[in-house]
Parts: sequence; structure tokens; C-alpha cells
Amino acid sequence: MKLSPVLLVGSFCVALVLSLMGFMAPAAMLGDIIRDWQLSNAQAGWLGGALFAGYILTVPVLTAYTDRIDPKRIYLVCAALGAIGNFGFGFVADGLWSGVVFRVLTGIGLAGTFMPGLKALSDQLPAGKTQQRGATYYTSVFALGSGLSILIAGGAADLLDWHWAFAIAGAGGLGAFLIVAVVLSANPPDPDARPPGAALDFRPLLKDRAVMSYVMSSLGVAWEVFASRVWFVTFFLYLQTQFPGAESGWSPVVWATIVALVGVPAAMLFGEMSVRYNRHRILIVVAVVSVALAVSIGFTVDAAYEIPLVLSILFGMFSYGRTAATTAGTVAVADPKRRGGALAIQSFVGFSGGILGPLAFGIALDAAGGSGTAAAWVIAMMVMAVGPVITILALLAMPKHRRTT
Repeated sequence: MKLSPVLLVGSFCVALVLSLMGFMAPAAMLGDIIRDWQLSNAQAGWLGGALFAGYILTVPVLTAYTDRIDPKRIYLVCAALGAIGNFGFGFVADGLWSGVVFRVLTGIGLAGTFMPGLKALSDQLPAGKTQQRGATYYTSVFALGSGLSILIAGGAADLLDWHWAFAIAGAGGLGAFLIVAVVLSANPPDPDARPPGAALDFRPLLKDRAVMSYVMSSLGVAWEVFASRVWFVTFFLYLQTQFPGAESGWSPVVWATIVALVGVPAAMLFGEMSVRYNRHRILIVVAVVSVALAVSIGFTVDAAYEIPLVLSILFGMFSYGRTAATTAGTVAVADPKRRGGALAIQSFVGFSGGILGPLAFGIALDAAGGSGTAAAWVIAMMVMAVGPVITILALLAMPKHRRTT
């Protein structure tokens, strides 16, 4: 079945949102899971990290093999595994380790659908601006899917039971399976066009300075994005306790969700600008603004409540706003024969930044006096600003003749 580029990209975006329904679902009802399974907070942390472990361990292999195996096959198998992981967590798991197993399966499902889905989509789109726009819009909706996973799971848990939240997530995975099965044509790689060497030989890509500039840039993006995702609820709670008379209107959770969701249209806007104009310059400018905003948030913690709140929302736009354009840059500069391998490296390095950023933020917060101290938040925000600095340095290291690709 051959669709127009618009319908193909739209279908893949819907499939991505559906496949992400279980991504952050445990966060919405973690208290209920801890109570029902009698877990400690440390054990709950294992549940929280299991998906990322499954993702990081398998995404380099699954994405790299899209250069040698039809990406549709990888996508469909892993979409099914993700659905099994969600259904199993909701209705089979009865404790910590069985829960961890099913969350690892969910992570493997994400590893085989997110970036392999981008590779499959890119292969079906005309090279050039259409392909770059497709990568931009597809990547942008990741934040929408992850945000909706919290809201929908929380709503399902309130109306029914937390187990049914994972039934919805499993159904979402099956929906993604059906969409891609219908809209994506089989496209096995031409044996003569396969890259030489072993599938997991990343050395040629590691030597490609243009590809690695975007890869390291993605580490910086993930550093700041996940730092804000993990810590902004606590930050907004701190602000509200410091200004009890302030009318915040919504809870810290809602404000943190807004910070996450404003990044979606921003990513699409910056991505479109990067297609039309010079991506390299735009990404550097946006990263510079991110540095300024992160620093400003830190130095306004004692100002009126609305000031750091507004700055945080703007930060959400400029931090997540770079994700899609950065991934599209990797697609644009990578050798088509090695595009899957390039996306594999970016996925691994990017999600590693997603682990390191929140960890460094928390270490800085504790070392500087804890979450109840204004000075600690200043230092922690400086640490968060390391992310866009990494992006700037990585892009400046790109060879000059590749900066207009």
C-alpha cells in the first residue's frame, strides 16, 4: 500500500503516540503499585528503570539491523513485544521481579519501534526536504506520546483500576502494530546496497565527524530535557512552598506537564526552520537561548513565583525544541547505507544523556544543600545548562563543509 508522504508521516506519528502509552504509565500510579506489591522506594526505582534498561541494551542492535533487515519486520515484532509487556505488567505480574521482566519487554518494544520506525519512514520518503520534514514531525510527537501516557494512565487508574491503565497501553501497542502493518510497504534492503562489514561495526560512523556532531548534540538535548522532566515537579513544589500566597492555579504536576507539551509545537517549528534555512546555525542559536534560560531560572528562584514559572515554560520550548531538528540532521548527513547504524548510535548516546542529566542534577542539588535551599537550585540549574553547552560544542566541532547539509 503506497500512501502520500503526508498520510504516511501522519500514520507513523499516530502509531508512535499509541506505542508510547505505557512509557511513563507507572509514574501515574506508582503509589498504588508500591502499596499492592509491598515495595520499598528502592524497589520501585527498579521498576522505573527497567524500561530504560531494556531500551538501551537493545536499541543499538535493533536499529543497526534495519540496514540489513526490512525495518517493517523489526517494527512489527517489537510492537507485539511491547504490547505483551504492557498486558503482562497489568494482569500477570504480581511483584517486583515479574514486573521488571515485563517492563524490560516494554523497553525492548520501544527500542524496536521508535528509531526503527524513523528508519522505515525515512526509507519510504523522497530524499531531501520531504524526508527531513518527516523525521522532524515524527520525532516531535514523542513528547506528546510520553505526556499522554501519564495523563491517560492516571485517568484510567482513577476511573477503573491501575491494572487497566496497562490494558490501554497494551491496546495502544496493538494499534501501532495494525497501523504500520497496513500503511508500510515491505522494503527489504538491497543486498548489494548493504554497508560492508559487520552489522554492529560502528567504526565508520564514529569516524564521521558530521554524524558524531549530531549524536553528541543529542546527548546534550537529552541531558537537559530529562533533567527537567525528572526534577521540575519538585522544583515547582519548592516554589509554591516558598510563596504560599501565590495563586499558581494548577498543581506542580500540571505545570510540569505543560513544560513538556509546549516542546511539541516548538520542535515542529524549529524543525521546519531547520529544513528551510541553515540547521547548524539555528540549533546553535536555540541552544544558546537554552543556556540563558536555564541560568535565568536558577537566579530567579527568589523572585516572584510567576517569573521562574514562565522561564521554565520557555525553557521547555527551547530544550525539547531541538530534538526533532537534531535527529533530522543525523538522517540528512548519514550515508543512506548506514542510516540505521547512525540512528542506533544516536539512540544509545541520547538516552545515556537522559540518565546522566537527571543524575548530575540530583547530585548537585544534594551537594549544595538539598531541595529546600535556594542556592542548591541555582547550582542544579547551572548543571542542567551543561546540556545545551554540550550541544553548542558538538555543533561547533562539525566540519565546515558539512554544516549546510
